[in-house]
Amino acid sequence: MANETKNLFSLNGRVAIVTGGDGRLGIEHAKALSAAGAEVYSFDTVRSDALAEFATHIDVDITKPEEIADAVAKVVKETGRIDILVNNAVIDPPLPKEGETGWEAYPEFPQAQWEKEIAVGLSGAQYSLQAVAPVMIKQGQGSVIQISSTSGITAPNHSKYPPGRFKSAAYPTVKTALLGLTRAWASYFSAAGAPDVRVNALCLGAVNFKEITPELLEKLKGRNMLGRPARPSEYHGALVFLASDASTFMTAQTLIMDGGQTAW
Repeated sequence: MANETKNLFSLNGRVAIVTGGDGRLGIEHAKALSAAGAEVYSFDTVRSDALAEFATHIDVDITKPEEIADAVAKVVKETGRIDILVNNAVIDPPLPKEGETGWEAYPEFPQAQWEKEIAVGLSGAQYSLQAVAPVMIKQGQGSVIQISSTSGITAPNHSKYPPGRFKSAAYPTVKTALLGLTRAWASYFSAAGAPDVRVNALCLGAVNFKEITPELLEKLKGRNMLGRPARPSEYHGALVFLASDASTFMTAQTLIMDGGQTAW
Protein backbone atom coordinates (compact mmCIF):
# COMPACT_ATOMS: atom_id res chain seq x y z
CA MET A 1 0.00 0.00 0.00
CA ALA A 2 2.86 2.40 0.76
CA ASN A 3 4.39 1.95 -2.69
CA GLU A 4 0.97 2.20 -4.33
CA THR A 5 0.33 5.55 -2.64
CA LYS A 6 3.83 6.78 -3.46
CA ASN A 7 3.35 5.85 -7.11
CA LEU A 8 0.23 8.01 -7.28
CA PHE A 9 2.45 11.07 -6.97
CA SER A 10 5.20 9.87 -9.30
CA LEU A 11 5.80 11.78 -12.53
CA ASN A 12 8.40 9.38 -13.86
CA GLY A 13 8.39 9.30 -17.65
CA ARG A 14 6.20 12.39 -17.98
CA VAL A 15 6.99 15.59 -19.82
CA ALA A 16 6.04 19.00 -18.45
CA ILE A 17 6.01 22.54 -19.83
CA VAL A 18 6.09 25.51 -17.47
CA THR A 19 5.45 28.92 -19.00
CA GLY A 20 7.50 31.62 -17.34
CA GLY A 21 9.60 28.81 -15.93
CA ASP A 22 12.71 30.96 -15.55
CA GLY A 23 11.00 33.28 -13.05
CA ARG A 24 11.21 32.85 -9.29
CA LEU A 25 7.97 30.91 -8.92
CA GLY A 26 8.46 29.13 -12.23
CA ILE A 27 11.78 27.74 -11.00
CA GLU A 28 10.00 26.40 -7.92
CA HIS A 29 7.39 24.72 -10.12
CA ALA A 30 10.12 23.17 -12.28
CA LYS A 31 11.98 22.01 -9.19
CA ALA A 32 8.87 20.29 -7.82
CA LEU A 33 7.98 18.55 -11.08
CA SER A 34 11.56 17.47 -11.68
CA ALA A 35 11.90 16.07 -8.16
CA ALA A 36 8.77 13.97 -8.81
CA GLY A 37 10.39 12.51 -11.93
CA ALA A 38 9.17 14.71 -14.81
CA GLU A 39 11.26 16.01 -17.69
CA VAL A 40 10.61 19.75 -17.58
CA TYR A 41 10.79 22.47 -20.22
CA SER A 42 10.55 26.19 -19.53
CA PHE A 43 8.97 28.51 -22.09
CA ASP A 44 10.31 31.97 -21.32
CA THR A 45 11.86 35.07 -22.87
CA VAL A 46 14.47 35.35 -20.13
CA ARG A 47 16.98 32.76 -18.97
CA SER A 48 17.94 31.92 -15.40
CA ASP A 49 21.01 29.89 -14.53
CA ALA A 50 19.13 28.67 -11.45
CA LEU A 51 16.78 26.71 -13.71
CA ALA A 52 19.43 24.65 -15.48
CA GLU A 53 19.47 21.88 -12.86
CA PHE A 54 15.72 21.29 -13.13
CA ALA A 55 14.59 22.10 -16.66
CA THR A 56 15.48 22.81 -20.28
CA HIS A 57 14.98 26.42 -21.35
CA ILE A 58 13.37 27.26 -24.69
CA ASP A 59 13.13 30.90 -25.78
CA VAL A 60 9.42 31.53 -26.32
CA ASP A 61 7.30 34.66 -26.35
CA ILE A 62 3.96 33.21 -25.29
CA THR A 63 2.09 36.22 -26.62
CA LYS A 64 2.91 34.88 -30.10
CA PRO A 65 1.00 31.69 -30.97
CA GLU A 66 3.43 30.76 -33.73
CA GLU A 67 6.36 30.72 -31.29
CA ILE A 68 4.45 28.51 -28.86
CA ALA A 69 3.50 26.12 -31.67
CA ASP A 70 7.14 25.83 -32.76
CA ALA A 71 8.30 25.22 -29.18
CA VAL A 72 5.63 22.58 -28.55
CA ALA A 73 6.62 20.83 -31.78
CA LYS A 74 10.24 20.85 -30.59
CA VAL A 75 9.31 19.25 -27.27
CA VAL A 76 7.19 16.59 -28.98
CA LYS A 77 9.99 15.85 -31.44
CA GLU A 78 12.46 15.38 -28.56
CA THR A 79 10.22 13.46 -26.15
CA GLY A 80 7.24 12.15 -28.10
CA ARG A 81 4.69 13.54 -25.66
CA ILE A 82 3.46 16.34 -23.38
CA ASP A 83 1.77 15.31 -20.15
CA ILE A 84 1.71 18.48 -18.07
CA LEU A 85 1.25 22.18 -18.85
CA VAL A 86 1.68 24.72 -16.08
CA ASN A 87 0.38 28.12 -17.19
CA ASN A 88 2.49 30.16 -14.82
CA ALA A 89 3.66 33.18 -16.84
CA VAL A 90 2.40 36.53 -15.58
CA ILE A 91 3.52 40.12 -15.28
CA ASP A 92 3.63 41.13 -11.63
CA PRO A 93 6.05 44.04 -11.27
CA PRO A 94 7.55 44.71 -7.83
CA LEU A 95 6.41 47.65 -5.76
CA PRO A 96 8.32 50.69 -7.07
CA LYS A 97 10.83 52.39 -4.82
CA GLU A 98 10.47 55.96 -3.66
CA GLY A 99 10.52 58.30 -6.63
CA GLU A 100 9.88 55.59 -9.22
CA THR A 101 6.71 55.45 -11.33
CA GLY A 102 4.39 52.48 -11.35
CA TRP A 103 1.30 51.16 -9.57
CA GLU A 104 -0.63 54.20 -10.74
CA ALA A 105 -4.16 55.17 -9.73
CA TYR A 106 -6.59 53.26 -11.94
CA PRO A 107 -7.82 56.26 -14.00
CA GLU A 108 -4.19 56.83 -15.07
CA PHE A 109 -3.20 53.18 -15.52
CA PRO A 110 -1.29 52.99 -18.84
CA GLN A 111 -3.06 51.31 -21.73
CA ALA A 112 0.17 49.68 -22.89
CA GLN A 113 0.74 48.12 -19.47
CA TRP A 114 -2.84 46.82 -19.35
CA GLU A 115 -2.55 45.22 -22.78
CA LYS A 116 0.85 43.69 -21.98
CA GLU A 117 -0.35 42.09 -18.73
CA ILE A 118 -3.45 40.65 -20.39
CA ALA A 119 -1.39 39.38 -23.33
CA VAL A 120 1.09 37.48 -21.15
CA GLY A 121 -1.08 36.28 -18.30
CA LEU A 122 -4.33 35.45 -20.09
CA SER A 123 -3.82 35.28 -23.85
CA GLY A 124 -0.54 33.42 -23.31
CA ALA A 125 -2.37 30.78 -21.28
CA GLN A 126 -4.99 30.40 -24.01
CA TYR A 127 -2.40 30.11 -26.77
CA SER A 128 -0.40 27.56 -24.76
CA LEU A 129 -3.50 25.47 -24.23
CA GLN A 130 -4.32 25.63 -27.92
CA ALA A 131 -0.85 24.38 -28.78
CA VAL A 132 -0.72 21.43 -26.38
CA ALA A 133 -4.38 20.38 -26.66
CA PRO A 134 -4.02 18.27 -29.84
CA VAL A 135 -1.07 16.42 -28.30
CA MET A 136 -2.91 15.66 -25.08
CA ILE A 137 -6.12 14.69 -26.88
CA LYS A 138 -4.18 12.24 -29.05
CA GLN A 139 -2.57 10.77 -25.94
CA GLY A 140 -5.94 10.60 -24.20
CA GLN A 141 -4.55 12.10 -21.02
CA GLY A 142 -2.84 15.17 -19.60
CA SER A 143 -2.95 17.69 -16.79
CA VAL A 144 -3.11 21.45 -17.23
CA ILE A 145 -2.52 23.61 -14.16
CA GLN A 146 -3.39 27.29 -14.25
CA ILE A 147 -1.47 29.29 -11.64
CA SER A 148 -3.99 31.73 -10.21
CA SER A 149 -3.92 33.69 -6.96
CA THR A 150 -5.96 34.92 -4.05
CA SER A 151 -6.28 38.00 -6.28
CA GLY A 152 -8.51 35.83 -8.48
CA ILE A 153 -10.93 35.39 -5.57
CA THR A 154 -10.77 38.59 -3.52
CA ALA A 155 -10.08 42.24 -4.33
CA PRO A 156 -6.60 43.72 -3.95
CA ASN A 157 -6.02 45.15 -0.49
CA HIS A 158 -4.35 48.45 -1.34
CA SER A 159 -4.01 49.39 2.32
CA LYS A 160 -0.87 47.28 2.63
CA TYR A 161 0.92 49.50 0.10
CA PRO A 162 2.27 53.03 0.56
CA PRO A 163 -0.25 55.85 0.04
CA GLY A 164 -0.85 56.50 -3.64
CA ARG A 165 0.25 53.02 -4.72
CA PHE A 166 -2.33 50.61 -6.17
CA LYS A 167 -1.98 47.02 -7.30
CA SER A 168 -2.42 46.76 -11.06
CA ALA A 169 -6.07 46.29 -12.05
CA ALA A 170 -4.86 43.93 -14.77
CA TYR A 171 -3.32 41.44 -12.33
CA PRO A 172 -6.52 40.41 -10.51
CA THR A 173 -8.35 40.52 -13.83
CA VAL A 174 -5.93 37.99 -15.29
CA LYS A 175 -6.01 35.75 -12.22
CA THR A 176 -9.82 35.78 -12.12
CA ALA A 177 -10.11 35.09 -15.84
CA LEU A 178 -7.82 32.06 -15.51
CA LEU A 179 -10.47 30.42 -13.33
CA GLY A 180 -13.03 30.80 -16.12
CA LEU A 181 -10.51 29.58 -18.68
CA THR A 182 -9.92 26.53 -16.48
CA ARG A 183 -13.59 25.56 -16.43
CA ALA A 184 -14.06 26.29 -20.14
CA TRP A 185 -11.18 24.09 -21.27
CA ALA A 186 -12.04 21.26 -18.86
CA SER A 187 -15.55 21.23 -20.30
CA TYR A 188 -14.15 21.34 -23.82
CA PHE A 189 -11.88 18.33 -23.31
CA SER A 190 -14.82 16.37 -21.94
CA ALA A 191 -16.98 17.25 -24.94
CA ALA A 192 -14.10 16.55 -27.33
CA GLY A 193 -13.88 12.96 -26.15
CA ALA A 194 -10.79 13.45 -23.98
CA PRO A 195 -12.15 13.73 -20.43
CA ASP A 196 -8.87 12.49 -18.98
CA VAL A 197 -7.18 15.66 -20.13
CA ARG A 198 -7.81 17.56 -16.93
CA VAL A 199 -7.62 21.29 -16.27
CA ASN A 200 -7.43 22.72 -12.77
CA ALA A 201 -6.39 25.98 -11.18
CA LEU A 202 -4.08 26.50 -8.22
CA CYS A 203 -4.71 29.72 -6.27
CA LEU A 204 -1.66 30.83 -4.33
CA GLY A 205 -1.23 33.34 -1.54
CA ALA A 206 1.74 35.64 -1.02
CA VAL A 207 5.20 34.08 -1.25
CA ASN A 208 8.20 35.24 0.74
CA PHE A 209 11.27 35.19 -1.49
CA LYS A 210 13.19 37.13 1.18
CA GLU A 211 12.69 40.34 -0.78
CA ILE A 212 9.65 41.65 1.10
CA THR A 213 10.35 44.81 3.06
CA PRO A 214 10.01 44.52 6.85
CA GLU A 215 7.09 46.98 6.74
CA LEU A 216 5.15 44.97 4.16
CA LEU A 217 6.00 41.68 5.87
CA GLU A 218 4.49 43.00 9.10
CA LYS A 219 1.28 43.89 7.26
CA LEU A 220 1.14 40.49 5.56
CA LYS A 221 1.25 38.70 8.92
CA GLY A 222 -2.35 39.63 9.57
CA ARG A 223 -3.57 38.64 6.13
CA ASN A 224 -4.06 34.93 6.80
CA MET A 225 -4.63 32.46 9.60
CA LEU A 226 -1.04 31.21 9.61
CA GLY A 227 0.27 34.71 10.18
CA ARG A 228 2.92 34.67 7.45
CA PRO A 229 3.46 34.43 3.68
CA ALA A 230 4.26 31.04 2.20
CA ARG A 231 7.76 29.71 1.83
CA PRO A 232 8.41 29.06 -1.89
CA SER A 233 8.68 25.29 -1.40
CA GLU A 234 5.31 25.05 0.35
CA TYR A 235 3.48 24.99 -2.98
CA HIS A 236 5.45 22.03 -4.35
CA GLY A 237 3.12 19.36 -2.97
CA ALA A 238 -0.04 20.94 -4.35
CA LEU A 239 1.49 21.28 -7.82
CA VAL A 240 2.65 17.65 -7.90
CA PHE A 241 -0.78 16.54 -6.66
CA LEU A 242 -2.54 18.28 -9.54
CA ALA A 243 0.00 17.04 -12.09
CA SER A 244 -0.04 13.42 -10.95
CA ASP A 245 -2.40 10.45 -10.82
CA ALA A 246 -3.25 11.44 -7.25
CA SER A 247 -5.82 13.86 -8.73
CA THR A 248 -7.23 11.87 -11.65
CA PHE A 249 -10.84 12.45 -10.55
CA MET A 250 -10.36 16.22 -10.34
CA THR A 251 -11.00 18.63 -13.20
CA ALA A 252 -12.47 22.13 -13.68
CA GLN A 253 -11.71 22.85 -10.02
CA THR A 254 -9.80 25.48 -8.06
CA LEU A 255 -7.40 24.39 -5.34
CA ILE A 256 -6.79 27.24 -2.90
CA MET A 257 -3.58 27.29 -0.86
CA ASP A 258 -3.36 30.62 0.92
CA GLY A 259 -2.87 30.04 4.64
CA GLY A 260 -6.58 30.55 5.19
CA GLN A 261 -6.64 34.09 3.78
CA THR A 262 -9.75 33.81 1.63
CA ALA A 263 -11.69 31.89 4.29
CA TRP A 264 -11.99 35.10 6.33
